Amino acid sequence: MATIVKREDYFDAALEILATNDHAGLKQARLCAHLEVTTGSFYNYFDSWGQFKDEFLQHWLDHQTLQLAAAARLEGSPIRRMWMLVDFACGLPHSAESAIRGWAHSDRAVHEVQIQVDEQRYAVVAEALTAVLGEGGEDEAERLARTLLYILVGYQQRLPLDTAASLRWSLEHLLQSLLARVGAETERPFPVPTER
Repeated sequence: MATIVKREDYFDAALEILATNDHAGLKQARLCAHLEVTTGSFYNYFDSWGQFKDEFLQHWLDHQTLQLAAAARLEGSPIRRMWMLVDFACGLPHSAESAIRGWAHSDRAVHEVQIQVDEQRYAVVAEALTAVLGEGGEDEAERLARTLLYILVGYQQRLPLDTAASLRWSLEHLLQSLLARVGAETERPFPVPTER
């Protein structure tokens, strides 16, 4: 019996392959084998490997950055928003993102999307931190947002990749230090989500 897959299944499978085989292992044949489909099934959705790559990168940008940033921006409390952003960061597919970061060094299209991902992640964190710090805190908020992004990127580049608990500790430690300094409640306002 033929396996029926959706367009999104190809993107999810690509993330799984990147997580275990790095970007050099992401090939059409491996993708189809992973999904147990023929290359004909692939061509029902994509005209070429280039189209697949472009759509996969856009899917990654949309689902792992833009949608999460939009959800965070709906939270009215900047402190709760920061805790949400920590949770979102810890729930990312880090092994796959590490492979994408490596891929970005040799592929211009991947590089351009990687820049967008990092800029969007930085922006949503800087906005929340500016709200936490209040008027006059914009410069510090920008520096802290860059520091948090550096922690995430550095975590994703470490080999072998540590557990997400180590990333969570680093992000939460910095956030709690900031909240204590501005006299805000330092305890997280909701339970820690289950890590992948």
